[in-house]
Amino acid sequence: MKDVNALLSTCQLEPVWFVRAELADRDDARVREAVTGAVGLVYGSYDSVAFESARGMQFCRPIEGSHEGSPVGMVEIPVRELRFSLPRDPETLARALEAIRAVHSYEEPVISVTEGWATRADYSKGKDNPNRWWNREGER
Repeated sequence: MKDVNALLSTCQLEPVWFVRAELADRDDARVREAVTGAVGLVYGSYDSVAFESARGMQFCRPIEGSHEGSPVGMVEIPVRELRFSLPRDPETLARALEAIRAVHSYEEPVISVTEGWATRADYSKGKDNPNRWWNREGER
């Protein structure tokens, strides 16, 4: 990303892990709060930065060896998706994953981790940009 970063003037790209976890309705804010408590979810000059989607549907069929026991047929569970990014540091990722697993209601939480890049702003530029919320009357 050195080549791209050399072309950017308002931000830089940093290596991150993108983490995605599916949450059942019974997984209220405690999953996000547990991760925030474990790793802060810092994004630039903000903390507690995460995204939760609207409700979707997860499908699964428990098999032998699951907590459900013997196969019970297809199960449909309303879920939301929690997403956030972390610096590409193994200890931070491990703390976040353990925090999810500690409070998640599932026997096997659906968690995905991918490598990627995320922007980080250059806070010394663009303060007068009329499109920024702080420069738009009545917005906050």
